[in-house]
Amino acid sequence: MFYSIKPTVSKKTRDTLILVIFMLVLAMLVIGTLFINAANRDKQTSNALLSESLKELNAAGSVVTKLARAGGSFTTVQIASVREHLYAASRLLSIVQNIYGGTGTINAQAEITQALMYVSECEERLTRGQSIDQQLLQLRGIIETIGKVN
Repeated sequence: MFYSIKPTVSKKTRDTLILVIFMLVLAMLVIGTLFINAANRDKQTSNALLSESLKELNAAGSVVTKLARAGGSFTTVQIASVREHLYAASRLLSIVQNIYGGTGTINAQAEITQALMYVSECEERLTRGQSIDQQLLQLRGIIETIGKVN
């Protein structure tokens, strides 16, 4: 004599449980996909900001190179342009570090500060009518060093 075992859960309850489990798995897949997409966007944003800061550093370097070769009557304007590019690069790097932390960023604030000191020294020497060749050489070296960090 065999006894038939009756299920302890009704068919309706079992079907409802299967549907709920399926919906939870589906929701987890959707949430996982959204998190992966968000992480990718964060990385793209970080890379874009770093790229822009490097463009600013390259622009400052190119102005310094032109100054070292040519000099001329627009020297004070060009030195101001170098300061603008360095300041923009500094702000962009600061934004990246504040938002995303120090990982994957250029940590060059000390070098940029030093480059800005050389820019100030160039401006002072120009107002006194002195040569800025040595300062331009040092400035170019620092900017090249910052560009090589990345």
